[in-house]
Amino acid sequence: MKKYSLAILVMMLISMLSQASNDAYEQAMIKELLEMKKAISSSDLQKSANGFARIAAMMPEEWLPDYYAALALANAGFRSQGGTEEKDAFFAQAKKHADKAATNSPNNSEIVALQGFITMGELAVDPNSRGQHLSGVAMQAFGKAVELNRQNPRAIMMLGQMELGMARFFGQGPEKACGLIKSSLELFEKEEANSQEGTIQPTWGKEMALQLKGVCE
Repeated sequence: MKKYSLAILVMMLISMLSQASNDAYEQAMIKELLEMKKAISSSDLQKSANGFARIAAMMPEEWLPDYYAALALANAGFRSQGGTEEKDAFFAQAKKHADKAATNSPNNSEIVALQGFITMGELAVDPNSRGQHLSGVAMQAFGKAVELNRQNPRAIMMLGQMELGMARFFGQGPEKACGLIKSSLELFEKEEANSQEGTIQPTWGKEMALQLKGVCE
């Protein structure tokens, strides 16, 4: 009987420690997400990425810390006022974190969409020499992300953005692209309505979709 009682106590202790660890992890993530939302410059975003990287080092089994580190670095690359070398360095760091996240969570629509977003950044650094190759790589990533989860507004929005760029390049109408962007906004609204306060799951992208919608009007 004593053995059973001891076993129950040990199990309860493990459960309590696990819950405490999860709570600390979520609180740390929420803190860094708030900091990332306030970030303006590339250096601000680098600091945010460093914060997520520290969480990733402490919680190596979780995919979200590396995901957000990659997102912060990708945005740093887009906002960088530096030259090609500096921008490419941000995107290279972002790719490493995204790949690590993908190892922890394979075939994850959010991660695949983010990988496509990073590729878009690399393309934007030098569209003349990289456009022909990287545009196809980005389109493939967004297409896969949509296939993995047709309710992912970020994947659909970014696919629409790529379609819009392709339509402009080939002198075609924006109807297909604008249809995707409209669909993404509907999904963003649905996501917003169903998301719990303080969630650490990805919810970003609605502002980008609204800007793209302006092009379609």
